[in-house]
Amino acid sequence: WQFTAGVRYDYYSDFGDTVNPRLGLVWDARYDLTAKLLYGTAFRAPAFSEMYIVGNPVTLGNPSLRPETMETVELALDYRPLDDLHLGFNLFHYWWSDMITFVQDTGATTITAQNAGRQEGWGGELQAEWAATDTFKLSGNYSYQNAMDLATRLDAGNTPHHQVYARANWEFLPDWQASPQIKWIVDRERIAGDTRLPIGDYALVDFTLRRNRLADHVEVAFSVRNLFDSDIREPSPYGSGGAPIPNDFPMAGRNFYGEIRLKF
Repeated sequence: WQFTAGVRYDYYSDFGDTVNPRLGLVWDARYDLTAKLLYGTAFRAPAFSEMYIVGNPVTLGNPSLRPETMETVELALDYRPLDDLHLGFNLFHYWWSDMITFVQDTGATTITAQNAGRQEGWGGELQAEWAATDTFKLSGNYSYQNAMDLATRLDAGNTPHHQVYARANWEFLPDWQASPQIKWIVDRERIAGDTRLPIGDYALVDFTLRRNRLADHVEVAFSVRNLFDSDIREPSPYGSGGAPIPNDFPMAGRNFYGEIRLKF
């Protein structure tokens, strides 16, 4: 058994101080199985614009803002049944308080930053890493998340309920490595009151070809991101006093990267 405790103290001249503890209890249940129980709190300080915007015809800051805070509990299991196989399982629960949002001012056309939001969420993650051979390795994870807006008791929106990630690393020739990967984002709801069409699911596929030790100190790589040129959209804000972007934020289509590393 091992127990670790820590605490972080921050002082800001505009809103004061904040204290955040972190605790961890680790149990080596067997030689190949470790369990961890973790607890911690964290904060996000208000941005300068959220506190001090003045004279804007639409958006106003609030110098009385407090920092956003989050409290998290997590249970993690780490299992290594074989030398070449690593499995992990995590469960988490969080409480997000004093969320900073812009709220419509009564009898005015402006919106002002307020500590007006609260959210609660929970979920879990499965992960695996397998070295099938000396030259071929697979890794991946699946995560589920459910987040609730405590004001409406409805889905908080904009975040995926399901995420899947898989990656392969294949050294098909000495010093030559191919690495395809795929990420699925599935089931994102709109926030309450947002009447736009549902946010589309997507699969993002990337591919990297890497050459190690091209020379004594040189490594090169070439990558294609969004290989199949998928139409990927991330949700845009809603309810901030302005008209929402109808088709959300478009992400990059197929794009290419080159990389050169020099090692000394």
